[in-house]
Amino acid sequence: MKHPIGDSSNGVTVCVDLIRSKAAAHIAQQPHLLGLIREAVSKTTVRGPQMSIEHDMGRAIGYNFVIPTTEKHTILYARMVHDELYTRFVKNGQPQPTQYITIILTRSETGDSYELQDAWIGRVSPPRPGSQHETPASKSYWSTHAHILNNESLQLRTVTKTCPY
Repeated sequence: MKHPIGDSSNGVTVCVDLIRSKAAAHIAQQPHLLGLIREAVSKTTVRGPQMSIEHDMGRAIGYNFVIPTTEKHTILYARMVHDELYTRFVKNGQPQPTQYITIILTRSETGDSYELQDAWIGRVSPPRPGSQHETPASKSYWSTHAHILNNESLQLRTVTKTCPY
């Protein structure tokens, strides 16, 4: 089921699948995210087959749960439930206030609209190592940044302190 979010600054409609998309999980956890996405999209010109948008909202909008890490942090790696990739986590980290929202869009098959793939409060980051979209910056970024461990459902047999990538 596609839910219309709004139109971009160049008049292109942006929709989201509120059942199957990655964005759906983030929106379910933070319903106000949908309004922030609508606001950011309305100020963005969309073009190309895929876009990663980091938009400065000009005000504090929430907290970033991906933080820079140091050797003082306790780091662990695990796969979340329904995920085949390992995620780097930090225990006892503090989320940082942010005014940025990141939005990932892909053009629809018909080419007349865009579909929201993912969105989160915080800065854009490279894909996790091992993903099909991994970039040369992925490993170096994720060796110095981590998600704050905060009630995520983990596959307990995958939890390790040894870097899997």
